[in-house]
Amino acid sequence: MTTFGERLARLREGKQLSQAKLGKLAGIKQSTIAQIERGRNQSTRRIIELAEVLDTTPNYLLNGVMDLSIVPSSSEIGSYSEKDMDNNDQGAYVKIPYYDISLSAGIGNATWIVRDNPEKLLFRKSWLQRRGLHEINLKAMYVRGESMEPLLYNMDTILLDISDTDIVDGSVYAIIFKGRLYIKALRNTEDGIDIISLHPDYECMRVTQETYSQFQVLGKMVWRGG
Repeated sequence: MTTFGERLARLREGKQLSQAKLGKLAGIKQSTIAQIERGRNQSTRRIIELAEVLDTTPNYLLNGVMDLSIVPSSSEIGSYSEKDMDNNDQGAYVKIPYYDISLSAGIGNATWIVRDNPEKLLFRKSWLQRRGLHEINLKAMYVRGESMEPLLYNMDTILLDISDTDIVDGSVYAIIFKGRLYIKALRNTEDGIDIISLHPDYECMRVTQETYSQFQVLGKMVWRGG
């Protein structure tokens, strides 16, 4: 896996920018760019500006994570720690923390717990507004397992809208079924609801009238990154 500095250098060279020119465009000293590329400086104070100049995302520069097909344009999302935002204009951005789900006995007893993780997803408010999304309804979480490959891979990140629980056939949701958490595609049928895995080694599950009381939709996936 490449480092922050290696990714920065490769993108800079691909743009045919000198370290001095990149520094001028992003508001960073040339010496700081050089130190980052050598691995001697991990400063992310101007990460938004660097990403915008290099036509990438802060999330890719810092973590090597590519924002996937349903994401906004390159400058509209990033992922980095709260302290790195201290010197940036935060007014146009919304920070979404990562969550885990705590399950207890009985349906409806799912609790969202903020992960002990300094990183947060960062979206432009304008992107949320265009999609009709509201910060209060958004939860970021990691995908576990391989059942949704090739759409989602283990430890990909997804963003859920917990206000959107009406099932649209083929869309992906976080659900609880029979006391377990799943990230799955759903489809309404005459006999109930199909819970669909994309990996061929995993069989479809079905919610029937008898098991509907053990089924709950937690939210719809509105973004994915891996």
